[in-house]
Amino acid sequence: MEEMLHIDEKFQQFIEKDADRKAFIQNYLGEGGLSCPVLRLEDRDHLYVNFPKNQYNPMFRIKTVIAHYDRVDGSPGANDNSAAVYFLMQWALHLSKIQGFHNVRLIFTDGEEDSGGVKNQGAFRLAETFKKLNLSNDDVFVFDACGRGNIPIVSQMNFTSLTPDSFIKKYNDLEKRTRAMITGACKKGLCLPTAYSDNASFIACGIPAVTITLLPEEEALGLMKGDTPKTWKLFHTAEDSKESLTKNAAETMEAVLTALEKMIVTAD
Repeated sequence: MEEMLHIDEKFQQFIEKDADRKAFIQNYLGEGGLSCPVLRLEDRDHLYVNFPKNQYNPMFRIKTVIAHYDRVDGSPGANDNSAAVYFLMQWALHLSKIQGFHNVRLIFTDGEEDSGGVKNQGAFRLAETFKKLNLSNDDVFVFDACGRGNIPIVSQMNFTSLTPDSFIKKYNDLEKRTRAMITGACKKGLCLPTAYSDNASFIACGIPAVTITLLPEEEALGLMKGDTPKTWKLFHTAEDSKESLTKNAAETMEAVLTALEKMIVTAD
């Protein structure tokens, strides 16, 4: 990328207690020449980034990239999920200026933090819409908690005997390609069980989706042993602040997103 992803002074505005986060995203992208209209589904306002049409090639799969911009009350939400959103906004401005195609569909979702089951999640109606529009062959990548650490983690699924073999095959293919992408980009990467994010909504609708998150190396190694990462303990608390983020997260995300930009898969 021409300019490394970074956390700057505007990020503090994004995580202020009374910030209008929807307007912030639209204004940030608008200043860079990108429109970001609201896709309202029931009572949730998802934001769809409008890239030029000539940046899509129907011969190759669309890469749907998702990050939720909502947060719980009382938390700055710096890592959950402001950092990923902020990095993706910078990436969007970069993508809008490249020559040729990238095939990225970028959506910032609302309502990920809602409790009460996957069907109450804001992205569930979005995933249903994808299914109705026959967009189930997209590669769906969810970015969540990407502001701490230098180890990319790909979410690992545990299937039950009721899971259709066709879904397992498609999911395993996406997971395999995603793991190859991140290890090629960063020389490090793990596939481990993580908490569900917006990927839960897509999976519930029969659309494979992987979550990519980051952890500091020592926390990733601890997770392999069954320890809960400190990063995850900060979620939904006042300590999920700008000060908890790490510089190497931006460098890692730049590498991952650069690899994702170049990831081209022939359409089915």
